[in-house]
Amino acid sequence: MSAKVIDCVAIANEIKQEIQEELKTLKGKGIAPGIATLLVGENFGAKMYRGQVEKFCGEVGFSYTNANPAADAGEADVMGIVKELNEDPKVSGILPLRPFPDQIPDSVVINSIDVNKDIDCFHPYNMGKLALGEVTFAPATPAACVEILERAGIEFEGAEIVVVGHSNIVGKPAMLLCLNRNATTTNVHVFTAQAGNSDKHTVGADILIVGAGVPNLIRKHQVKSGAIVVDVGINRVKVLDDNGEPVLNDNGKPKTKTVGDVAFDEVCEVASAITPVPGGVGVVTNMMLMRNALKACKIQHNLA
Repeated sequence: MSAKVIDCVAIANEIKQEIQEELKTLKGKGIAPGIATLLVGENFGAKMYRGQVEKFCGEVGFSYTNANPAADAGEADVMGIVKELNEDPKVSGILPLRPFPDQIPDSVVINSIDVNKDIDCFHPYNMGKLALGEVTFAPATPAACVEILERAGIEFEGAEIVVVGHSNIVGKPAMLLCLNRNATTTNVHVFTAQAGNSDKHTVGADILIVGAGVPNLIRKHQVKSGAIVVDVGINRVKVLDDNGEPVLNDNGKPKTKTVGDVAFDEVCEVASAITPVPGGVGVVTNMMLMRNALKACKIQHNLA
């Protein structure tokens, strides 16, 4: 068996076109969605993500606001910025970009964001609604996993779905989204592995969603024949030669490549379908975030 590689780029482009069609209708009513990012300081990873958000806003036709106080900004200053963004009609969604400096508690920022502008479902209110099956916004990455499966025509009802990883950002909400679609869900994580019980769960999965942040964690022997595998992981690893030694670039530094949490080549031998890395869940995640911002805009104008 050779797994079908799910074309996530095509799915992302479909979603983008749908967003742009809805946007035409909104703009015809004089309404325009917009996203604001809140980055405190100059964290490299957060700045990279900020740039991506700005880029995708430009691609779909949303306005963009960059709120970027200095790294030594006080809690009161940051709360003032959040208040301004909450009250700004041009801002449909607010994205807090972590990590925050030590003097700015994550929970204080997240809990102060208007729940109808919480487009990545960080606020406990929206996470609670997710748990109850009353979803306003689902976190973009787990929502992307579900969207990919739905657009691939996968049936959720009664399916055995195993989610690897139990983070608040991916694992837990992914499990809830699947449970809300009447799947039979299991969550395995580092403590499952420490108890030696991971494999007995993963080999029973009709659908395996892997978001543990560990490169090549899931191997061929852990996957049931014919399973569908969704790989959320994005990891940079060294390129090795046949002897296991790092391959060097022209500057004498080790070459690196991007891999997922699934050992792609060997798992392709047993799975029926799989998402690639790169070019997989991540590209759909970006569009799910844009779609959440569009929905937020409609809520704020009493159109949803």
